[in-house]
Amino acid sequence: MDIDTGSQSSAMNKGSGTQSIERAARILREIASFSVHGLRLSDLATQLKLERPTIHRILSCLVREGLVMQHPQTRRYLLGHGLYELGLTAATQFKLQAICEPSLKRLAQSTGDIAFLTIRSDSDAISIARAEGGEPVTVPAIQIGVHRPLGVGAGSLALLMLLPDDEISRICHANAKRLFTYGGLSVPSLLKIVKHSQDVGYATHDSSLIPGLSGVGTVIRDSAGAPLAALSVTALAGSLSQARQQELVSLLRTESREIQNLVHQANLDISDLRGRV
Repeated sequence: MDIDTGSQSSAMNKGSGTQSIERAARILREIASFSVHGLRLSDLATQLKLERPTIHRILSCLVREGLVMQHPQTRRYLLGHGLYELGLTAATQFKLQAICEPSLKRLAQSTGDIAFLTIRSDSDAISIARAEGGEPVTVPAIQIGVHRPLGVGAGSLALLMLLPDDEISRICHANAKRLFTYGGLSVPSLLKIVKHSQDVGYATHDSSLIPGLSGVGTVIRDSAGAPLAALSVTALAGSLSQARQQELVSLLRTESREIQNLVHQANLDISDLRGRV
């Protein structure tokens, strides 16, 4: 029987190309998860379980394309300007931020605190918009576009607490090393915060989650009823009284209902955030 070596070679090249793309995507996501401080080549090799030459080859290509950059002093890898430019282009396709902007402004003005719109990205959360009711705040952990472990922050916590218990546990353990950078947060302590939020029916945390900050969050559902994003309010306080929490929850739920009505009218669902192939 004749063997079509040309077809075999084509299939192998196609598989190899797909594998390289998948590895590049994993590298970008991993760097994004540590976007504030960046990662060393050795960190990436360990965390992704890939050989250092393989990681270096892909990183070199990503740097040339402007998708990754290397800090000149620390030699750590960070996301590059190319991704920022692509993100600005892609942002025009998504309606959620525009739909939520009036609600964020109303929440910030009525509370005097910071209102956030947060989405999930696999085991992370990303705040994609915010409005401030007082003086500008520059705490790195709550900046727009920063990847945080899912559960860190009121909106992020609101998205995590609705997942099945086994999925919550898996995500928390997968993020264990990163959790420690948030005031020494551990998996057991985060799971305790999740359980408390589930018991009261809304996401709530004090400064044990993010030092110096407290927050309350609720989920926004898409046109099919699935969690689409989270709306939250963060205060520069060590804790919030029960009365204050209830006041914020009432405001958040009112705005969440308003957003959900607009989402339903726009027929927006979670696939509009994750993209379609």
